[in-house]
Amino acid sequence: MGHHALELVGFTRHQDEAHRLPLGDHAQARAALTQLHETARDCQAKVITSERPYLGDIAHAVAEGLPGPWEVDIEHYPDGSIPAHLLDWVWEASPALSALSKYHTSCAAILRDGGGTELLLTERPWDGSYLVGTLLPSPDHVYVVGTGAPRTIIATTAHGAAADARSRLLPEFEQLVLLARLREVQEDLHWVRDAEPGTVPTVDLDAALDRFLTHAPYLIEATRRGDGKPLAVPETGVLVRLEILLARVQADAGARDNGEPGGMDEAMALWLESGEDLVDAVRATSVGPAEEPSRTAVATATPPKPPTAVAAPGRTR
Repeated sequence: MGHHALELVGFTRHQDEAHRLPLGDHAQARAALTQLHETARDCQAKVITSERPYLGDIAHAVAEGLPGPWEVDIEHYPDGSIPAHLLDWVWEASPALSALSKYHTSCAAILRDGGGTELLLTERPWDGSYLVGTLLPSPDHVYVVGTGAPRTIIATTAHGAAADARSRLLPEFEQLVLLARLREVQEDLHWVRDAEPGTVPTVDLDAALDRFLTHAPYLIEATRRGDGKPLAVPETGVLVRLEILLARVQADAGARDNGEPGGMDEAMALWLESGEDLVDAVRATSVGPAEEPSRTAVATATPPKPPTAVAAPGRTR
């Protein structure tokens, strides 16, 4: 509650609303509060006052401090328990977040950038600090199991939470997703090259190629970031060829949608020929030695079999 206004927060199953009641007119404020209590009594609800800021306001303040546009969804939990299925989607199972299931948690916020990054924001019940953690990316985009996890943020203010997310949480998320994409491409290439001719199921081969075509634009972008190392001429040539291929594949997809023929033979050939060169370019420019996917670990998979990304069942929120 401020000195000049009272914020009234109400929510339904699908939305939340906040109204500010000016307190300059004491008679109007008294009448409104009386009506609020009477309505709450009739609905068998409780009116609870708190000096803590509304979490929805904190979530919007954090979102405004992050790069690019973000959407904010507020989830309310009338039973005071954050759903277990939501906690299961938190990437880092930190003690701070895991303990939430044991405490009363009235609401949480989900922040989405529209590009696959989702953050969970909630309040730590025992001291009022704000927790911000990343949710696992959808397996439809990338399979991240075994890559480590972005570290959960603990902050006392919205400004501090946004600053830590910009400087640490989001860069860690981006780098770990990059490593996961790199690992999937590398495992697929190893699997295909080590398989006996004619033994690779077409459906798995097509799935691996689709994954490469999905990951390649992100891997190419990673090699050209401003903070990356400069590329050698041969590496630059590989990237240019891949970009031309991706543009052609996209055009072919549009042609196939219109009923026209659009083959993938060229994409398959360039994937097998230059996929490893792309992996090497990403390693050289964007991945530190301690972060590199191990070639030795990948090479121990005998006999060849579909990699984890092919065999794992889908999982959606």
